Amino acid sequence: MLLALLGVAAATLRTTFPAAAAARVEPVRTQLFERLHLVDPFADERPAELARSEGRYAPHPWLIVTHSVAGGLFLLAAPFQFSRRIRRDHLRWHRWSGRVLLLLGFPFVLTALYFGVLIPYGGPLEALLVAIIGALFMTSATRAWLAIRRRDIARHREWMLRMFASAISISTVRAVAVPLDLALTVAGLHIRTIFVITLWAGWILTLGAAELWIRRSRADSPSHAATP
Repeated sequence: MLLALLGVAAATLRTTFPAAAAARVEPVRTQLFERLHLVDPFADERPAELARSEGRYAPHPWLIVTHSVAGGLFLLAAPFQFSRRIRRDHLRWHRWSGRVLLLLGFPFVLTALYFGVLIPYGGPLEALLVAIIGALFMTSATRAWLAIRRRDIARHREWMLRMFASAISISTVRAVAVPLDLALTVAGLHIRTIFVITLWAGWILTLGAAELWIRRSRADSPSHAATP
Protein backbone atom coordinates (compact mmCIF):
# COMPACT_ATOMS: atom_id res chain seq x y z
CA MET A 1 0.00 0.00 0.00
CA LEU A 2 2.88 2.36 0.76
CA LEU A 3 4.38 1.75 -2.67
CA ALA A 4 0.98 2.22 -4.26
CA LEU A 5 0.48 5.54 -2.48
CA LEU A 6 3.97 6.65 -3.51
CA GLY A 7 3.07 5.84 -7.11
CA VAL A 8 -0.22 7.71 -6.86
CA ALA A 9 1.57 10.76 -5.42
CA ALA A 10 4.12 10.68 -8.25
CA ALA A 11 1.34 10.30 -10.83
CA THR A 12 -0.52 13.26 -9.33
CA LEU A 13 2.62 15.40 -9.48
CA ARG A 14 3.26 14.39 -13.09
CA THR A 15 -0.36 15.06 -14.07
CA THR A 16 -0.22 18.51 -12.47
CA PHE A 17 3.17 19.38 -13.99
CA PRO A 18 3.48 17.20 -17.11
CA ALA A 19 6.88 18.53 -18.20
CA ALA A 20 8.23 19.91 -14.92
CA ALA A 21 7.65 17.30 -12.20
CA ALA A 22 11.36 16.69 -11.63
CA ALA A 23 12.05 20.40 -11.37
CA ARG A 24 9.46 20.66 -8.58
CA VAL A 25 11.34 18.20 -6.36
CA GLU A 26 14.85 19.35 -7.28
CA PRO A 27 15.03 21.93 -4.42
CA VAL A 28 14.35 19.12 -1.94
CA ARG A 29 17.32 17.17 -3.33
CA THR A 30 19.54 20.25 -3.14
CA GLN A 31 18.63 20.82 0.52
CA LEU A 32 19.25 17.15 1.33
CA PHE A 33 22.76 17.29 -0.13
CA GLU A 34 23.48 20.49 1.77
CA ARG A 35 22.26 19.11 5.11
CA LEU A 36 24.33 15.95 4.67
CA HIS A 37 27.35 18.04 3.61
CA LEU A 38 27.64 16.13 0.35
CA VAL A 39 29.06 17.53 -2.88
CA ASP A 40 27.49 16.79 -6.25
CA PRO A 41 30.30 16.84 -8.85
CA PHE A 42 27.72 17.23 -11.62
CA ALA A 43 25.71 20.02 -10.01
CA ASP A 44 26.41 22.40 -12.91
CA GLU A 45 25.08 19.84 -15.39
CA ARG A 46 21.84 19.05 -13.57
CA PRO A 47 19.68 21.87 -15.04
CA ALA A 48 20.55 20.80 -18.58
CA GLU A 49 20.05 17.11 -17.76
CA LEU A 50 16.68 17.76 -16.13
CA ALA A 51 15.64 19.82 -19.15
CA ARG A 52 16.67 16.95 -21.43
CA SER A 53 14.78 14.38 -19.37
CA GLU A 54 11.63 16.47 -18.93
CA GLY A 55 11.84 17.77 -22.48
CA ARG A 56 10.61 14.39 -23.74
CA TYR A 57 7.18 15.10 -22.28
CA ALA A 58 6.63 18.70 -23.36
CA PRO A 59 5.67 17.91 -26.99
CA HIS A 60 3.28 15.16 -25.85
CA PRO A 61 1.26 16.54 -22.91
CA TRP A 62 -1.79 14.36 -23.52
CA LEU A 63 0.28 11.20 -23.72
CA ILE A 64 2.05 11.85 -20.43
CA VAL A 65 -1.20 12.86 -18.72
CA THR A 66 -2.85 9.68 -20.03
CA HIS A 67 0.08 7.67 -18.69
CA SER A 68 -0.03 9.35 -15.29
CA VAL A 69 -3.80 9.23 -14.79
CA ALA A 70 -4.14 5.62 -15.95
CA GLY A 71 -1.12 4.57 -13.90
CA GLY A 72 -2.25 6.41 -10.79
CA LEU A 73 -5.73 4.88 -10.91
CA PHE A 74 -4.25 1.44 -11.56
CA LEU A 75 -1.90 1.65 -8.57
CA LEU A 76 -4.66 3.03 -6.35
CA ALA A 77 -7.12 0.22 -7.11
CA ALA A 78 -4.91 -2.82 -7.77
CA PRO A 79 -3.92 -3.64 -4.15
CA PHE A 80 -7.56 -4.29 -3.25
CA GLN A 81 -7.61 -7.14 -5.76
CA PHE A 82 -5.39 -9.12 -3.41
CA SER A 83 -7.66 -8.78 -0.38
CA ARG A 84 -9.01 -12.23 0.48
CA ARG A 85 -11.92 -10.64 2.34
CA ILE A 86 -13.00 -8.61 -0.68
CA ARG A 87 -12.71 -11.64 -2.95
CA ARG A 88 -14.78 -13.71 -0.51
CA ASP A 89 -17.50 -11.18 0.35
CA HIS A 90 -17.62 -9.06 -2.81
CA LEU A 91 -16.68 -11.39 -5.64
CA ARG A 92 -18.72 -9.49 -8.21
CA TRP A 93 -16.91 -6.26 -7.35
CA HIS A 94 -13.59 -8.12 -7.55
CA ARG A 95 -14.37 -9.35 -11.04
CA TRP A 96 -15.53 -6.01 -12.40
CA SER A 97 -12.67 -4.06 -10.85
CA GLY A 98 -10.28 -6.60 -12.37
CA ARG A 99 -11.68 -5.84 -15.81
CA VAL A 100 -11.29 -2.11 -15.19
CA LEU A 101 -7.68 -2.64 -14.13
CA LEU A 102 -6.94 -4.47 -17.37
CA LEU A 103 -8.44 -1.57 -19.31
CA LEU A 104 -6.36 0.95 -17.34
CA GLY A 105 -3.21 -1.11 -17.62
CA PHE A 106 -2.85 -1.03 -21.36
CA PRO A 107 -2.81 2.78 -21.90
CA PHE A 108 -0.53 2.98 -18.86
CA VAL A 109 1.97 0.58 -20.41
CA LEU A 110 1.66 1.64 -24.04
CA THR A 111 2.45 5.26 -23.20
CA ALA A 112 5.36 4.09 -21.03
CA LEU A 113 6.68 2.15 -24.02
CA TYR A 114 6.42 5.24 -26.19
CA PHE A 115 8.52 7.40 -23.87
CA GLY A 116 10.85 4.70 -22.57
CA VAL A 117 11.59 2.87 -25.82
CA LEU A 118 11.27 5.51 -28.54
CA ILE A 119 12.69 8.54 -26.68
CA PRO A 120 14.58 7.21 -23.63
CA TYR A 121 16.53 9.61 -21.47
CA GLY A 122 18.85 6.83 -20.27
CA GLY A 123 19.68 5.45 -23.69
CA PRO A 124 19.59 1.79 -24.85
CA LEU A 125 19.62 0.28 -21.36
CA GLU A 126 16.51 2.21 -20.37
CA ALA A 127 14.81 1.28 -23.64
CA LEU A 128 15.67 -2.40 -23.13
CA LEU A 129 14.32 -2.44 -19.59
CA VAL A 130 11.09 -0.64 -20.45
CA ALA A 131 10.52 -3.02 -23.38
CA ILE A 132 11.02 -6.04 -21.11
CA ILE A 133 8.71 -4.71 -18.40
CA GLY A 134 6.06 -3.67 -20.91
CA ALA A 135 6.12 -7.11 -22.49
CA LEU A 136 5.95 -8.76 -19.06
CA PHE A 137 2.97 -6.62 -18.05
CA MET A 138 0.98 -7.37 -21.19
CA THR A 139 1.89 -11.06 -21.14
CA SER A 140 0.92 -11.34 -17.46
CA ALA A 141 -2.37 -9.51 -18.02
CA THR A 142 -3.26 -11.74 -20.96
CA ARG A 143 -2.35 -14.97 -19.18
CA ALA A 144 -4.19 -13.90 -16.03
CA TRP A 145 -7.32 -13.26 -18.09
CA LEU A 146 -7.00 -16.58 -19.93
CA ALA A 147 -6.45 -18.43 -16.64
CA ILE A 148 -9.58 -17.03 -15.02
CA ARG A 149 -11.57 -17.84 -18.15
CA ARG A 150 -10.50 -21.46 -17.56
CA ARG A 151 -11.37 -21.02 -13.86
CA ASP A 152 -7.74 -21.73 -13.01
CA ILE A 153 -7.68 -19.46 -9.95
CA ALA A 154 -4.18 -20.42 -8.81
CA ARG A 155 -2.56 -19.48 -12.14
CA HIS A 156 -4.75 -16.37 -12.38
CA ARG A 157 -3.49 -15.19 -8.99
CA GLU A 158 0.15 -15.76 -9.93
CA TRP A 159 -0.08 -13.88 -13.22
CA MET A 160 -1.98 -11.04 -11.58
CA LEU A 161 0.82 -10.77 -9.02
CA ARG A 162 3.38 -10.55 -11.82
CA MET A 163 1.30 -7.92 -13.61
CA PHE A 164 0.96 -5.87 -10.43
CA ALA A 165 4.67 -6.23 -9.62
CA SER A 166 5.69 -4.98 -13.06
CA ALA A 167 3.53 -1.88 -12.51
CA ILE A 168 4.33 -1.17 -8.85
CA SER A 169 8.04 -1.46 -9.65
CA ILE A 170 8.03 2.18 -10.71
CA SER A 171 7.28 3.07 -7.09
CA THR A 172 10.19 0.93 -5.91
CA VAL A 173 12.36 2.82 -8.37
CA ARG A 174 11.39 6.05 -6.63
CA ALA A 175 11.92 4.54 -3.19
CA VAL A 176 15.50 3.43 -3.96
CA ALA A 177 16.29 6.58 -5.96
CA VAL A 178 17.22 8.68 -2.92
CA PRO A 179 19.81 6.35 -1.31
CA LEU A 180 21.27 5.41 -4.69
CA ASP A 181 21.47 9.06 -5.73
CA LEU A 182 23.27 9.98 -2.51
CA ALA A 183 25.73 7.09 -2.70
CA LEU A 184 26.45 7.01 -6.42
CA THR A 185 26.63 10.77 -6.99
CA VAL A 186 29.30 11.09 -4.32
CA ALA A 187 31.09 8.14 -5.94
CA GLY A 188 31.30 10.15 -9.15
CA LEU A 189 28.74 8.44 -11.38
CA HIS A 190 27.00 10.55 -13.98
CA ILE A 191 23.34 11.53 -13.63
CA ARG A 192 22.15 9.38 -16.53
CA THR A 193 24.12 6.38 -15.29
CA ILE A 194 22.50 6.68 -11.86
CA PHE A 195 19.09 6.99 -13.50
CA VAL A 196 19.55 3.73 -15.41
CA ILE A 197 20.94 1.88 -12.37
CA THR A 198 17.98 3.07 -10.31
CA LEU A 199 15.51 1.81 -12.91
CA TRP A 200 17.08 -1.63 -13.08
CA ALA A 201 17.45 -1.89 -9.28
CA GLY A 202 13.81 -1.00 -8.62
CA TRP A 203 12.40 -3.42 -11.14
CA ILE A 204 14.72 -6.30 -10.22
CA LEU A 205 13.91 -5.91 -6.52
CA THR A 206 10.16 -5.84 -7.07
CA LEU A 207 9.92 -8.62 -9.62
CA GLY A 208 12.31 -10.76 -7.59
CA ALA A 209 10.21 -10.27 -4.46
CA ALA A 210 7.04 -11.13 -6.39
CA GLU A 211 8.52 -14.36 -7.74
CA LEU A 212 9.75 -15.36 -4.28
CA TRP A 213 6.29 -14.72 -2.83
CA ILE A 214 4.59 -16.68 -5.62
CA ARG A 215 6.88 -19.67 -5.11
CA ARG A 216 6.65 -19.54 -1.33
CA SER A 217 2.86 -19.28 -1.25
CA ARG A 218 2.59 -22.00 -3.90
CA ALA A 219 4.73 -24.38 -1.86
CA ASP A 220 3.54 -23.49 1.65
CA SER A 221 -0.17 -23.07 1.08
CA PRO A 222 -1.54 -24.45 -2.17
CA SER A 223 -5.09 -24.22 -0.85
CA HIS A 224 -4.63 -20.53 -0.16
CA ALA A 225 -3.37 -20.02 -3.74
CA ALA A 226 -6.57 -21.51 -5.03
CA THR A 227 -8.95 -19.54 -2.81
CA PRO A 228 -11.23 -17.28 -4.93
